Amino acid sequence: MKSARFGVEIETWGPSPGAEEALADLAEALAALGVDGAVTSVGGLAGGVGATFGVDSSRSRGSDPMTAAVRQGIDAFEGTCRQVGVSHGDIARVDVMTDLYLDRWLAQEPERYAGVSEVAALFGVSRQRVAELRGKRGFPSPVAELSAGPVWKVSSLNRFLEEWDRKPGRPRRARSA
Repeated sequence: MKSARFGVEIETWGPSPGAEEALADLAEALAALGVDGAVTSVGGLAGGVGATFGVDSSRSRGSDPMTAAVRQGIDAFEGTCRQVGVSHGDIARVDVMTDLYLDRWLAQEPERYAGVSEVAALFGVSRQRVAELRGKRGFPSPVAELSAGPVWKVSSLNRFLEEWDRKPGRPRRARSA
C-alpha cells in the first residue's frame, strides 16, 4: 500500500493549567508514540494547548487515509495529554494536510504589513498621494486602523500595484482664455 503521510495540527480551547511547564513532556510523549516532528504550544487563538506533528496512516483499515490521519492524530494527542497530566477545554480545531502541502505551506514567506510611509515608498509616491489613492476604486482596504494610521497587507498592495493604470507626472492644468 502506498504510504499515506499527513501533517496534523490540533488546537484546544483553554485554559490549560500547567500546560506551559508540560510542553516538553507532551512533545516527548508524542515522539515516543512514533509521530514525526512533534511541536507543542499553548495559547493560540482558542487559548489552549496545541501540537503539530506528522502521522503515517497507511496501516489503517476501513477508511480513507485522511480520515484515519485525523483519528490517529486526535487519539495520539489526547492520550499523551492524559499521560503527562495536561487538561484542556476541548479540541477547537484539527487541520490535516498532506506532507507535500505541508512542505509548501511551511515554505511560504510570512505576510508583511505596511503603513502609509511604507506604501508611499512601495508605490514611489508621497504620503499625500497615498491618501488620495485610498479613494481610488480597487485600492485595498486596510486590515487595521491604528492611532498611528492605517495598515495594509503588502500582498494586497502588490496586487493593486500590478493592476494600477498609473500615469506618471502631474496632470496638466486647463489653460484659461
